[in-house]
Amino acid sequence: KATALEMLKPTAETQRGTKRQIARSAGSTYIYDFPMLIRISLTKAWMQYASADKIPAKLVTATELALEGDELVERDQAGHNKIGMVAWLLTLHTPEYPNGREIILIGNDITIKGGSFGTVEDELFDKASKLARAKGIPRIYIACNSGARIGGVEELKSLVQVSWVNKDDPMKGFEYLYISDDEYKKLPAESVESHTVTVNGETRHVLDAIVGKSLPSTKGGIGVECLQGSGLIAGETSRAYEETFTLSYATGRSVGIGAYLNRLGQRNIQMVKGAMILTGPEPLNKLMGKQIYTSQDQLGGPHIMVPNGVTHELVQNDQDGVEAIVRWLSFVPTNVLALPPMIRSADPVSRKIQFRPTKAAYDPRHMLGGVKVDGSWQGGWCDEGSFHEYMGGWGKTVVVGRGRCGGLPVGIIAVETRSMEKHIPADPQEPTSRDVIEMQAGQVWYPDSAFKTAQAIRDFNRGEGLPLVIFANWRGFSGGTRDMFAEVLKYGAMIVDA
Repeated sequence: KATALEMLKPTAETQRGTKRQIARSAGSTYIYDFPMLIRISLTKAWMQYASADKIPAKLVTATELALEGDELVERDQAGHNKIGMVAWLLTLHTPEYPNGREIILIGNDITIKGGSFGTVEDELFDKASKLARAKGIPRIYIACNSGARIGGVEELKSLVQVSWVNKDDPMKGFEYLYISDDEYKKLPAESVESHTVTVNGETRHVLDAIVGKSLPSTKGGIGVECLQGSGLIAGETSRAYEETFTLSYATGRSVGIGAYLNRLGQRNIQMVKGAMILTGPEPLNKLMGKQIYTSQDQLGGPHIMVPNGVTHELVQNDQDGVEAIVRWLSFVPTNVLALPPMIRSADPVSRKIQFRPTKAAYDPRHMLGGVKVDGSWQGGWCDEGSFHEYMGGWGKTVVVGRGRCGGLPVGIIAVETRSMEKHIPADPQEPTSRDVIEMQAGQVWYPDSAFKTAQAIRDFNRGEGLPLVIFANWRGFSGGTRDMFAEVLKYGAMIVDA
């Protein structure tokens, strides 16, 4: 018979429901529900290529990865994880790879300590990412976190006493911090490093260092240890970008190291509620000594991250975000040694490109993807429906995207022939700051569009292996005083280095 305590314990489904509610309150989806969202997205992708009876019965196979000592092992935790990081080895049966392709999926669990990064979370992230590199398969990161876990040894806070120079006048400072002999004897070994002094017959243990071993509050690391782990996974992510395909999806907030991981992986999809920030508005207000910032969106929302090029694609919700992940993967080979995936195209390779550029300024997207004119479809260079633009809000005098030509995935860079506006938002901390609109002429490389061109080529070359097609129609680089000061020469040279 079950004990009274066991009877009062919430059921597994109740616990999962509670965690889902916590994730929703953070503007995200519970991390263990993402494989299900992937399954739904794959079903939609298959419906575009085949009838329902041709869709594989099993679209996703999820093998959860967990730490056992220092090793990464297969273990289905089914939501009973004890740390705020989760990883899977997924096999996806996609229209491009009906027999299956592998990816590594890593994600923060926002329901455990706010999804913060402790040393154990860092270790799981590091080992899962290294597995993706070793296999040469895509590494997808679902970001929703509170940054590195910064804390102290909570058990010692109430025990530490101060030896004042003058206890009646604390402004004169203190001599040392100490713990009484009775309290010291209750602590586990290696909690602190100290030396003893005797004052009026009282034995005091003067603190030389706080170690915190074997205390509950230090499980998973504190302070400097967590920051060390942040450095570990930052370096790992940078290496992963160079060696395999990396893609991050920012759902909910990403703080500190969480935001840096997104950028270090280079390719980013952002949900409208998924701000990427280095610190919150409250610390900045405290630093400035007045109320300036009121929300995370002011610091790293879409109106910041889309125009500056950190965000490649913006989505409205998590289902759209996962569909964007699946679409991006459709252009990516199964591993870094394979060729990009070919699929059967509804457009014959021998077809003619019906859209014709005009001498007047025109939208290059019509040339790439086609356009309907007076009710009649004029096909573009890419197979119909295959072109998808990325980084559309940044460096607008260049258009970047991925598409297919005869079923073959390609990376595309084209020239915007029309004049575009660049918006620079006002900074609330500067009372005289105002929104600035800068006009940028078509067919000209500016600092941002030169950087965008280099970024696109780097992305196509690393982990994607896409053939590069450039529709060159430039007049050259902008060489005026402002743009030279804004480093157009530096970013132009990056195009060669990419």
